[in-house]
Amino acid sequence: MKRLEVLRELAHQNNKKILIWVFDGIGGLPHPDKGGKTELEVAQTPHLDAFAQRASTGRTMAYGPGITPGSGPGHLALFGYPNDQLQIGRGVLEVLGSEVCFHRGQRVEGFALQPGDLAARGNYATHEDRDGVHVITNRRAHKPKTEETERLSLRLSEQIQIDGVEVFIFPGMEHRFGVVLRGAGLQEGLTETDPQVEGAPEPACEATRPEAAAAAAAVNAFVAGAKAALQGAGSRATTVLLRGIAERPAIPTLPELYGVRAGAVAAYPMYRGIANLVGFDVLGAPKTHREELETLKAHYNDYDLFYFHIKETDSVAHLGDFDGKVGVFEAVDPIFGEALALGWDAVVVTGDHCTPSVLMEHSWHPIPTAIWYPACLADDSPKLTERHCARGTLGDIEARHMIPLLMAATGKLLKYGA
Repeated sequence: MKRLEVLRELAHQNNKKILIWVFDGIGGLPHPDKGGKTELEVAQTPHLDAFAQRASTGRTMAYGPGITPGSGPGHLALFGYPNDQLQIGRGVLEVLGSEVCFHRGQRVEGFALQPGDLAARGNYATHEDRDGVHVITNRRAHKPKTEETERLSLRLSEQIQIDGVEVFIFPGMEHRFGVVLRGAGLQEGLTETDPQVEGAPEPACEATRPEAAAAAAAVNAFVAGAKAALQGAGSRATTVLLRGIAERPAIPTLPELYGVRAGAVAAYPMYRGIANLVGFDVLGAPKTHREELETLKAHYNDYDLFYFHIKETDSVAHLGDFDGKVGVFEAVDPIFGEALALGWDAVVVTGDHCTPSVLMEHSWHPIPTAIWYPACLADDSPKLTERHCARGTLGDIEARHMIPLLMAATGKLLKYGA
């Protein structure tokens, strides 16, 4: 991460304000039933389009051509970190962004990840026993309501007991939750228990190196305990699937690198978690886009760098809901217009990855991006779309270069060399 050290040396503090606006899964692909247009091309978004007209447009890539990024790597790249040198387990991000923690059936305040803790992201799921083989029939347990997930998480924390291991449960939204296993000798280097597809057997956790054998046993004990606890719980959730099992890494934060005051506005726990990890102050837990905007307004004078996250563009695309994704863009467009009116010295509209509704999954396609600052070379693009961004003056760049661009655009980086 030598480049980060160079950027740290060039960093210059001032009061210029930067907004990083992220539509999760922003990019789409042509839909055969929509005249061959993408969601952005169909959406009526006058504020986003007016922004694109005066911005430099282009495309970013989280990890180079052909690589499909997860949300964690996508955001790490967007915040300026090299994915080829750094990996962070999704469980760490889920836990760091959580608002509620249960331990032994009690709510715990002020939980902090400790060295040696193993964190995992979990899904409540549904399985069937087919001739002694546990087969996953629904990876999201038919999308329980968040209230049910909190009830189930409390039940797990009450009933699961593992010798020599403390268990902390963090209920998330809908089917999601986080778990931390704390005990002597637990080390990362584990396979996941999520097969990633339905109709497949539920895999056990295995150690990928000898030092992680005790941790693998603890994870499998947790899954077995969860199945027992979910029996008779009155839910379609019958098992749990764990991903991103890892320890918290030590990385330099954005305030440490650049001296910026950073604030994050995000509704979903995982995105608050990654913001927390890289040094943003997480500003509450807003539930709606309007609440997110009001949070931004309330803290506008307190920070230099803001991250504003919209999740639903990704969520509906995973369901194959083209019209739903169009609707999210249209509903958020006036919110974006109000946010712009606050007055910024640099703004970027981008995503962490693409989630075309025709694919229903993340994809490897470059991420449509528009960046504005007073000295930018405007493209006069009539609309913020994938095709217009492909022709823009920004070109195709690695997402990790966006933070330095924003810093340079606001006078926060000094000249390199004589």
